[in-house]
Amino acid sequence: MSPSRFARKLAPLLILAAAVVGFMILRATGPSAPPPEATERAWQVRGIEVDPGVNRPTLQLFGRTSSPQTAILRAAIEGEIDGVPVRAGQTAAVGALLVQIDPSETRLNLAQREAELNEATAAIESERLRAEADVRTLARERALLQIAQRGLDRARDLRARDLGSDASVDDAQRSLEQARLTVDAREQAVADAPSRLAQAQAREARIRATVERSRLDVDRAEIRAYASVRIAEVHVSPGERVRVGDPLVRVYSLDDLEIRASLPEVVLPRITRLLAEQQPLPAEASVAGQPIRAELARLAGETRDGEAGISALFRVTEGARDLPLNRFVNLQLILPEEPDSIAVPFEALYGRDRVFRIVDARLQGLQVERLGEITDAEGRTRALIRHPDLASGDVLVATRLPNAVDGLRVEVEMNTPAGTP
Repeated sequence: MSPSRFARKLAPLLILAAAVVGFMILRATGPSAPPPEATERAWQVRGIEVDPGVNRPTLQLFGRTSSPQTAILRAAIEGEIDGVPVRAGQTAAVGALLVQIDPSETRLNLAQREAELNEATAAIESERLRAEADVRTLARERALLQIAQRGLDRARDLRARDLGSDASVDDAQRSLEQARLTVDAREQAVADAPSRLAQAQAREARIRATVERSRLDVDRAEIRAYASVRIAEVHVSPGERVRVGDPLVRVYSLDDLEIRASLPEVVLPRITRLLAEQQPLPAEASVAGQPIRAELARLAGETRDGEAGISALFRVTEGARDLPLNRFVNLQLILPEEPDSIAVPFEALYGRDRVFRIVDARLQGLQVERLGEITDAEGRTRALIRHPDLASGDVLVATRLPNAVDGLRVEVEMNTPAGTP
C-alpha cells in the first residue's frame, strides 16, 4: 500500500480522536452545575380541634334473647287431649288454659277413692263404738266372774258337809274358768282398742291422701300458664293420647326475659367494677321498630361454645312482649358519664387506641383510652377517647394515612371541632 493511500485512511480516525480528547478536556476544566435542592413533601390531611368535656359513652353489643324461666310443661296424668287453645308465638296471661286433657278417667278414680275414704271413716267410728261396748261389757263380765267364784265356794262348802257332789264342784269350777277366760279376752280387747283405733285412723289418713292426689290429678287435666308467658312450641294436638311425662308445650316467662351479649375483654374490668359499685347500667335497642329497654343484671358464670368472652345478661324492663326467644338484638349499653372525654370520628383512630396530634405541622402519636362510643347531634357515631395530654385547642389528624409515623410533615385542612357532641 502506498504511503499516500494509508494517510488518507488514517486521517478520519485522527480527527475523531482529537475531538474526543478535546471534549474530555473541556468537561474536566469547565464549571460544575449546582446539585438540585431536595424538598420534603407535606401530606394533605384533615384536622379536628379537640374540646374535652363530660360525655356519656355507649357500647354497642350484639346479643340474643333468652329466658331463665323456659319450661317444657309435661303431662302429669294419662289421657286423651281434649283441646289445645293456644298456638306457638301467642302470649298467655297467668292462669290461662294451655292444654286440656280429658278428665273422665281421673274423675272415676277420684270417685273410687272417695268411696274408700267413706268406708275408712265408718271403720273409725265402728272402732270407737266397739271400744265403748267392750268397756261396758267388761264390767258385767267381771260381775259374772265374781258370781261364778261364789258358786264354786258354795259347791265346795256343800261337798265338805256331804250335801253336794263332786260333779257340782266340777261344774262350778268350769263356770268360773269360763268366766275368767271371758274377762281376760274382754280385757285384752279393751287394751287393744287404742291400737285398733290408731290403725283405722292411719288407714283413713292414707286413703284421704289418695283422695287428695286424685283431686290433684283432676286439676292437672288442665295445664295452665304459671306466669305471663309466650308459647315457644306446641307438642300435641287434640285426639292424641299422652302418658305421664310426655311433653305438651314449651313456654317462657315474659316477666323474666333477658338478652345475652358478649362483652369485649377491654371493657370487662370496668363493667365488673361498675356492677360491684351497684351503678345502674341501662341499655336500649329497637326491634321491628319497637323500643326495648333493659338493664345489666349480672355477668355470666361460664363461657359457652362459640363465645369470644364473658357474656353480660341484661334484664328486659320494657318491650318484652315484642321479643321472641333467641332473637338477635343490637344493644346499646349506656355507661356512666366520663369527664375530660373527646368525641372523634373513627378516621382519627389508628388501630384501636392510637391517634396523631399535629404539633408544628408534624405528627405526634398518642396512646389514648377508649371509653366507648357516642352519637352526636347529627346522628353520627363517634369514638369517645381520653388522654391527659390532650387539651382544648389541640388538633388531631382525621385522615387515614397509610404511612403515618411520628414526625411526618403534614399540611392541615381544619374540620369541625371535636369534643362534646
